[in-house]
Amino acid sequence: MISRRHSVFFKLHAFFFLALLVLILLFLSALGEQERQKFHLLAHRSMELSRIIDETQGRSCAQTNEELQAAGFQVIEAKTPRCEAIDLPPPLRSRLLSRNVRVMIYKDDTGFIYELDQGHCKMYYRDTVEGKTYYFIWFLFFALLGGLVSMYLLLWSNLQPLKRLYEQIRLYGEGKETINTTSKGKDEIALISNAFNDALEKQSKLKNSRELFLRNIMHELKTPITKGKLIIELEEPSPNRNLLGKLFNRLEHLINQMAQIEKMHAFVLHKEPTSLNRIIHTAIENLLIDSENIRLSGCDRTLNVDPSLFTSALQNLIDNAYRHATSYPIDIDCNDEKICIHNSGEPLKRPVEEALQAFVTERGDGGLGLGLYIAQSVCELHRFDLQYSYEEGIHCFCVWFRERK
Repeated sequence: MISRRHSVFFKLHAFFFLALLVLILLFLSALGEQERQKFHLLAHRSMELSRIIDETQGRSCAQTNEELQAAGFQVIEAKTPRCEAIDLPPPLRSRLLSRNVRVMIYKDDTGFIYELDQGHCKMYYRDTVEGKTYYFIWFLFFALLGGLVSMYLLLWSNLQPLKRLYEQIRLYGEGKETINTTSKGKDEIALISNAFNDALEKQSKLKNSRELFLRNIMHELKTPITKGKLIIELEEPSPNRNLLGKLFNRLEHLINQMAQIEKMHAFVLHKEPTSLNRIIHTAIENLLIDSENIRLSGCDRTLNVDPSLFTSALQNLIDNAYRHATSYPIDIDCNDEKICIHNSGEPLKRPVEEALQAFVTERGDGGLGLGLYIAQSVCELHRFDLQYSYEEGIHCFCVWFRERK
């Protein structure tokens, strides 16, 4: 399972929220700058209004109003009821108070109103050329926000098939081959999904052909082997009869091993809670080993495994220990973490890594060298660890139940 911090979806979410945070900070910075520019504009217009009033002192009201209207100021009788005073920053406020005429600025629904206090009277003017409220920053913010969200949703929707592709691959790994990863998209993910689906179809055809071939061979071989064993039973006891019986038993054992390998390659596990003690006894019974040659201890726990495959793994490990032991009994010890199979014997003639490979035998006994390979493969399918050690003339194969990382 992919960790959250390594997920491409987590990185997409992180990038989106980081970009959103940067966009909001830039927007707030632009609003602050616009607010400062607005205060500077108001101070400038107020000083211009007070300058005109100072310069037109002594002139007629008509001339004064004419100059004010030319500068964009309209005389009004009083403030509107809903106007609010604007609190200018101290530097701008001190600049306005430095002139002879005291100016106050108000804002209502229509615009800005300037109050001039000349001591003996108050006059009110509305700024008719005052710039409209700038909506460009808001428009730009929402345009960028809409583009960012649209891109995020587009990328998110384009990456969604990855989750479906992962789920389909996971199901295929569990042996459920009836999957379909085709996509109608035009992006790279759709191309990968379609290419993977084509590969799965080819792999399924090859696998079905191989399974059919192996099953036909095993079926054709089982029939003469069964007939041969029946004929031997009818023969009189003799050395040749015993030899033929061993040969037919060996052939049957090899066919069963081929069937086990065919099942493992299908990557299908049917796990269920199973008694470990029952698995071991089934393996011993299949091997036809005298119970006096096996010493069992502590194997009372339950495992969640594929009973058939795990029985086969232990059966091969026990068979390997029994055939190569120099003395009996063979010890099988279990605890909550592992099961270990011990047998006395000579050291291995080759590294254990080679012994775990297919078609490698320790001695020429006519086998295919598949026993340890099957045990190792079954452990890998269950994500168990198979470990080997040799100390003081004792071979030890341990299956650790912890999952491999």
